Amino acid sequence: MGLLTLGVITVVLLGLEEWLFTASHYFWVGGIVPILWTVALAVLVIQNAANLTLIDYFLAIIAVISLYVCWGNGFQRHATKRAAR
Repeated sequence: MGLLTLGVITVVLLGLEEWLFTASHYFWVGGIVPILWTVALAVLVIQNAANLTLIDYFLAIIAVISLYVCWGNGFQRHATKRAAR
């Protein structure tokens, strides 16, 4: 997977995760996409392990961590809004 492709997919998923998937009352609903993204990147890393550089591993780790951070931030933001009502 190229750097541009990884970046575009990650940015799209970050936006969806932050404003759409975390809007649920249930905490686990927002976790589906980060878990699937983690599995997809793990499969890609395992399949292409011989050809990856240190930068590729670093970018994959950043792509995974950023979705989990957005999951937590989005859920907290929506929980605060629900509590304020």
